[in-house]
Amino acid sequence: MIIERVELQVAEGKEEAFATILGDARKILSSADGCRSVAAARGVENPSKFLLLLEWDSVGHHVAFTSTTRFGEFKALIGPSMGGPSSMEHFDTF
Repeated sequence: MIIERVELQVAEGKEEAFATILGDARKILSSADGCRSVAAARGVENPSKFLLLLEWDSVGHHVAFTSTTRFGEFKALIGPSMGGPSSMEHFDTF
């Protein structure tokens, strides 16, 4: 199993709206083939930073999802709230 960690920087003033949008975004992500779970969190020291933790069967499942229309829907949903670049990396569980 693979854990994907994504940090999202939300534009100042859009944090509350983004927190609401994130519910629909999580539904899109969790519907992806090979996605086992999606957890979200908001920064305490930096409330404009959000964290997504996804569990995937494999990196291949994540990569395949990024070429689907559902991923396009996810990006369109969160895109207007972004205030800077996001960062993402995968971790192999053991």
